[in-house]
Amino acid sequence: MALSTQQRDALYAYVANLLTESLNDTRDPSVVDMFVSDIASVAHNALGDVVETWNRTACGVMCRLPMELLAQSFSWLDLTERAKVTAVSRYFRSVALADSSLWARIELDERTPRLTDTLALLLERSGRVPLDVHIYVQNEDVAALFAPHISRIRTLILDKTHDTSWITAPTLDISWIFEQPAPLLELVKVPPVRHLQTVLPLPAWAPLLRRLELPSTFVLPVSSGHFDRVTYFSGWMTTDFAADTDASRLFELFPSLETLQLSFTNRYTSVDNFPNTRVPRTLEEITLHDDGDGLNVPALLALWHGHPFRIVNLHSIYAPLATAALEHMRSVASGPWHLDLGQTECELRTEHEAVYKVNFYDRYAGFTDIRDFLGTFGSIVAPASVFLQQLTMLFCMPCLHSITLRGAFPTGPSDWELFDGRLFVPQLQTLRLEPYHHAEERWQAGELQHCSRCTEELFRRFTLEDGSPLSKIPRLVFSEVARPYVGEEYWAWIYQRASSVYIEDELLWQELEATDT
Repeated sequence: MALSTQQRDALYAYVANLLTESLNDTRDPSVVDMFVSDIASVAHNALGDVVETWNRTACGVMCRLPMELLAQSFSWLDLTERAKVTAVSRYFRSVALADSSLWARIELDERTPRLTDTLALLLERSGRVPLDVHIYVQNEDVAALFAPHISRIRTLILDKTHDTSWITAPTLDISWIFEQPAPLLELVKVPPVRHLQTVLPLPAWAPLLRRLELPSTFVLPVSSGHFDRVTYFSGWMTTDFAADTDASRLFELFPSLETLQLSFTNRYTSVDNFPNTRVPRTLEEITLHDDGDGLNVPALLALWHGHPFRIVNLHSIYAPLATAALEHMRSVASGPWHLDLGQTECELRTEHEAVYKVNFYDRYAGFTDIRDFLGTFGSIVAPASVFLQQLTMLFCMPCLHSITLRGAFPTGPSDWELFDGRLFVPQLQTLRLEPYHHAEERWQAGELQHCSRCTEELFRRFTLEDGSPLSKIPRLVFSEVARPYVGEEYWAWIYQRASSVYIEDELLWQELEATDT
């Protein structure tokens, strides 16, 4: 909306009158320029006042809220939107800046422009309240900004950026985290740092610490004190460019551990360096990761035989660790156990629902590797192709009562005729089939035909103790995807090899029991 002619003429006359008076008082050009600037400044200030008045009127209910409630509503916004609030109006800005807690949760990703300047501003606005920090560190200057504030940091998570050259540099210094008292610190997570060994301070450094994820090998403090509140700890036992960790006293220093993660690089370390004192009763979950030949993991896990973990995660690039997992399982549970077999991983579960997850990366977990333990399995779940490829010899599974095959089934005899092994499964009760789901009907029909041929062949591999074929199984169960196809002629054989047929829990067919005449 433009000024009317009358408004323009009136404004012109008023400004011209002011300028005339100014020129009558002085003819100094600099003074006249200053006078003109004052006129522009008055107009600018008037604009700000008018806009603020309009904002206070237009925002309605928001501006009638008590300042405490308005600040609380701002806390629901993410940090970027919260910063925008300070530009809405003077009132909003004053409320937002008056509440330091609004700026105390610092979560910035690697795409944040001018990250260093942004962090400095947030640290200033947060005053003296406790800080929760989660940032992607781009250089040492960013991390160093927090050093003067370590005493009020409650959570400190430093993540890697895609450009990690600074992290692998030998000059990186994170000692500021551990060199000053941190009375509020509860969680520390630092990304892996090469060429570094972290020296842990005495427990008095962070008396409230609950979770500690170290970026490197570490040196435990020589102290009779304990980190009594720490329930989660992770660190490196070996790395390529630093001395090995001596973690023999780890459980003494952290007596309340619930979760432990230890990593190894390409070399074997002495068993004397392993945590070898009494395992805390609270320890329920462990993760062991070995990038080398995998010898460290079985040796370490063997020290803890008899301790009933709830979750065990084992990772190795080259070594098959299923045997180590099963040996530990045998030390705490008798069976029957469950095996979920994949291409490069397997999941094992005890009868008490303790879970062991084993990742192999470069190879699959096979029956041959764990043949000495097959007698303890009560159920197996596996991709159909992986399961059939295991049949290289006679495998005895006297306790096995359930098999589930899922995913794409081999397309023809050439895919499994080389595998002529058999399964001794006298207690087998249920075979469940979960064929791969295809969007197109013609592909789905083909998948079910492959499933039928492979399953019929598999039945020929099931044997009893004397080597004779297993005549029937009590339950053959299909997943829902098979419903339109189970009546096809190529499934006719199932009525001679199964006593009952189900789609999920729905009974489709059941063999009539013979009666005496």
